[in-house]
Amino acid sequence: MKATTTLNKIAGLKKRIRVIQGGQGAGKTYAILTILINHALSHNNKEIFIVSHELSKMRITVIKDFINICKSIGIYQTNTMKMTGGTHASFNNGSFIRFLGLDKEDIGKGLRSDVVFVNECNKVKFESYRELTSRAENIFLDFNPNAKFWVHDEVIKRNDSQFITVTFKDNEFLSQTEVDEILRYYSLGYDENGNEINPYWANMWRVYG
Repeated sequence: MKATTTLNKIAGLKKRIRVIQGGQGAGKTYAILTILINHALSHNNKEIFIVSHELSKMRITVIKDFINICKSIGIYQTNTMKMTGGTHASFNNGSFIRFLGLDKEDIGKGLRSDVVFVNECNKVKFESYRELTSRAENIFLDFNPNAKFWVHDEVIKRNDSQFITVTFKDNEFLSQTEVDEILRYYSLGYDENGNEINPYWANMWRVYG
């Protein structure tokens, strides 16, 4: 598996809280999953939780990517790693990765873990984030920059956090079809001099491009 620029940038983060803002096609979630799989394989008895606002959506996005990564490196449903219930991956060294949806307000209370990854954290309430991560040794957060939210006020200002931005340009394996679609946002939102001509498409570029 070849590393993208996005993967290298995220792997370079060393502080306890790693905040990754990324647009469409940046590959941020895929990169974080790759890092967490490697962490589970390389360390014994680690408890890793991947959470999002809705489990049903995770099944067709994050969990699907997770399974594809495991298949690509030849560990899916082998002696090395077994997936049960569609949401729990057990590794032969005692580590596990479990996927949780925040459908219930109290699901994260009392959770003690080595890593918590909050996917699309801008869709999660701050109190849920706090309860999920207060006992975690390491934290990953990712989101699209739709609007300012609690991560800007409560997280990235902390001394134990690092913040980076990645875009589609950092994902060398993104299809040309998707690259062209993202570039289209800019061409519809701005003229050749960079002046805004359409607020909707200009905002699409700012968020996803």
